[in-house]
Amino acid sequence: MTLLSSFGVLPTNLHVNYYFEVCSLIILTAITVAYFSRKKFPVATYRLFGVGLITLDVNVSLSILFCVLLDNSNVVPIGWVEAVAEIYFFMQIVESYLLFVYVFYSVGRTLKDSPLYLLTLVPSVLGAVFFFTNCLHHLNFSFIYNTEASVYDFVPGPGFILLYIINWGMNFAAALVYTIVFRKKLPKQLMRVLLSVMAIVLTAATIQTIQPQYIMSGISFTLSSMFAVVTVCDPDIKVDRMSKAFNNEAFVEYINDQRFEKQRKHYIIFDIESFGMFSEKFGVVASNELVYLVRKFIESVNKKAFIFRTTSSRFVILLRNENEQKEMVDAIRCRFEEAINVKGYSVNITINLFYFFNDKVFYNSDLYNNFIARTLSTVNFKDSHYVELGKEFMDRVNRDRKIRDILENCLKTNSGLYMVYQPIYDIKKKRFNHCEALIRLDNNELGYVGPGEFIPIAESFGLASQIDAFVLNETCAFMQRNPQIESLEINVSCAEFFNNPSERFLKTINQYEVDPNRICLEITETIAVKYPTKTREFMDDLGKHGIKFAMDDFGSGYSNMARFITLPFSVAKLDKSLLYEALNVEIFFDAAVNLFKSLNIPIVIEGVENEKQLVTAKEKEVDYIQGYYFTKPLKESDLLIFLKEHNK
Repeated sequence: MTLLSSFGVLPTNLHVNYYFEVCSLIILTAITVAYFSRKKFPVATYRLFGVGLITLDVNVSLSILFCVLLDNSNVVPIGWVEAVAEIYFFMQIVESYLLFVYVFYSVGRTLKDSPLYLLTLVPSVLGAVFFFTNCLHHLNFSFIYNTEASVYDFVPGPGFILLYIINWGMNFAAALVYTIVFRKKLPKQLMRVLLSVMAIVLTAATIQTIQPQYIMSGISFTLSSMFAVVTVCDPDIKVDRMSKAFNNEAFVEYINDQRFEKQRKHYIIFDIESFGMFSEKFGVVASNELVYLVRKFIESVNKKAFIFRTTSSRFVILLRNENEQKEMVDAIRCRFEEAINVKGYSVNITINLFYFFNDKVFYNSDLYNNFIARTLSTVNFKDSHYVELGKEFMDRVNRDRKIRDILENCLKTNSGLYMVYQPIYDIKKKRFNHCEALIRLDNNELGYVGPGEFIPIAESFGLASQIDAFVLNETCAFMQRNPQIESLEINVSCAEFFNNPSERFLKTINQYEVDPNRICLEITETIAVKYPTKTREFMDDLGKHGIKFAMDDFGSGYSNMARFITLPFSVAKLDKSLLYEALNVEIFFDAAVNLFKSLNIPIVIEGVENEKQLVTAKEKEVDYIQGYYFTKPLKESDLLIFLKEHNK
């Protein structure tokens, strides 16, 4: 009997030993049953691996069946043998293509992002058609009756080798190329597994070429599957050992996988309140029992729910629809209103829970973590321990995410963000010699977005340093072009305190050949109080090079005059709230002005919008006035016109 191997053609009149295939099928079946008997991780790559296991089982089964039928072709209709052969060769193509698809998804490619990927189907589809129509043309293979053995021999056709190489070879080569080219996007362990699997398959093909009487494809499939299951495709790797829910690593992978496919969008997130105190009082064993009971209860309410334990006390539940979500919330509320028995202790557990519909709120783990942090700082669990995040809240989160994406794009393309400048009036010189630089954002979709909205978003998403770098470059270029501007005030974020500020600032200032004495960096009072040590280091590092500092919005926050005195500020910028007509405000205003004058520190009053406020500012004998009374912040060209007209 003769047979085609997985990668080559066996010579005719060769009896094939397929007992290795039988052993391989037994082991593969055991692996497949074990894999599907455990809770499978709900992402594309794990589903693809499951499909691959089933395909391997079918492949090896067809290989054995083909051998048996060919050995008994004297009693079995040859048409049956040919039909099994065609299906077998087709499944070989499917298996090789699945390997490529697995690598394709693993490196982060998607049909949505890479529609041309569908072109890789063309050779496989043509090959499948060519195999299934073999009975009409016999260009791939045929069967010739062997009178000596009284059975049929398998005879490869003229197009067989070429077709097999094109189909199997192209898919295998594509998988290898993707693995190597996109290796930085793959976890190191997964990359090693993929390369090892390919090496195993190629080795088996080589051995089979040397010893064609043995079919090695089943062995290679079995070894590859075992290797993958015990490393990257073991479902138990993604399961929390204590609660038996999916762990945080699994949740991160699930969130990152959302871009590949449609995911569940009805979320419930809850914490076990005072879980640390519970562990201290009742011990680690009891706390492990508690999280196990919590997971078990959730699963009893809805067995199809995806349950993740993302921190020691936090669970995330993903459900298919709104009805399931509400049913789960009600069940949790009812259950934990009563005591729960943990290791013989009857304890009352408080659950802090919020639930929502996630429609593109976050598509990666960083966005999720940011969302959780902001939500926990916003939601008040004192009024209710079960909070629904409604449409208005989620719309706000969606807008923040969209602004974050816009900011990232602006920083990449250097468009959308721009600077405006508000002149500051010098009362003594009766001139506008100083300006404050302010950043602005315009977007085609959202229109104008104010800095009061996008700056906090930039800070929360880690974009503040990039924005500060953009501002510093723009303002230094502005100062280089306009030497008549005596001083420019520039806002900086607290991110600069942790980012080697002196080196970066001085490099940019020197690059544009700007005198450091013309630069005044504004630091808010709130930041100065929140990060006193870092603020001091920041100011000392740059102050020795001549850069000045102004405390911005003084009077709007902590109003800690002692903090101001202990830090090397050169200018005090009083918040516009001090212009409000109230006795206590006026007393504070007078005290602040007297203090700064006694320290010989110049005073700027911000937010002057009308004649009355202007008169008040002059009566308080401040040094500089800034506000819409004179002009709104202007683009550079408009600013130069304004200065030319008002500084005559």
